[in-house]
Amino acid sequence: MPTEPVVLLANSDKWLTESLESVLMQGGYRVIATAKRPQVLELARRHLPDGVLLDMALDQRGSDSLAMPIILTTAGPALRAQQLDALRAGAWELRGDPLDMEELVLRLGVYVQGKLEVDRLGDEGLIDRASGLYNDVGMSRRAAEMAAFTARQGLPLACAVFQPANGSGGGGAGLTPGSADRLALAFRRVGRISDAVCRTGATEFAVFAPATDESGAQGLVQRISDAVARNAAVKLKAGVSIAPAGPKRTSGTMRSSATVPQAALPSTMDLLEQARSALP
Repeated sequence: MPTEPVVLLANSDKWLTESLESVLMQGGYRVIATAKRPQVLELARRHLPDGVLLDMALDQRGSDSLAMPIILTTAGPALRAQQLDALRAGAWELRGDPLDMEELVLRLGVYVQGKLEVDRLGDEGLIDRASGLYNDVGMSRRAAEMAAFTARQGLPLACAVFQPANGSGGGGAGLTPGSADRLALAFRRVGRISDAVCRTGATEFAVFAPATDESGAQGLVQRISDAVARNAAVKLKAGVSIAPAGPKRTSGTMRSSATVPQAALPSTMDLLEQARSALP
């Protein structure tokens, strides 16, 4: 990462906080830590961190109150109902015990990389002016970056395509241009910064989500569909495709006959078309 990203670490477990803080600092992050619930929002608004690791016991957010990557943690296993509630409340995911610290930090890195990319994106030629989402050109560039990153890290990459349930081929039958733009703005509000949220038609939207497998993609579709139905009063249909995780790429110049062959980068355009084909 070219800059020193800032992470807000809010957890009442002193041992876990110290362990995570050490790992994050070794990974190049600047860490702001607190164990006090009233300080969470205050510190987030003051420092505008690039990512938040937040103990559910300290969570005092309202919906959409923090426009930054948020990973919730909880003592004990994370039940499916809890995970869905966390996604609907604006968290990006919920991790429970046993906590895999290496995976947690890796996922945080994916999310932070996406936020930093959006923060420095100044070329409006990559953005749909009406909605602020990636246009076709921006989607091609950002999705290709995600494909390269996930292939290097041995992570899956998901693509979801959304259309209004009463539309046809993304044409937006039954929606006025104003309604279509409001639908686009609803996607912008609910999209995660780590993902590439794209407007691929008047009322067709594609989301490329790194580090997201089939189960994660189902949660993503549910979260977006629920939020858009609530905010824009539009029922969506969705199709999903997944480039599965492969072996993590090795670094350096030395190679041996036992080295796992490098997998080809997933074709993001193929993923897009496969997701379209999966639309009901």
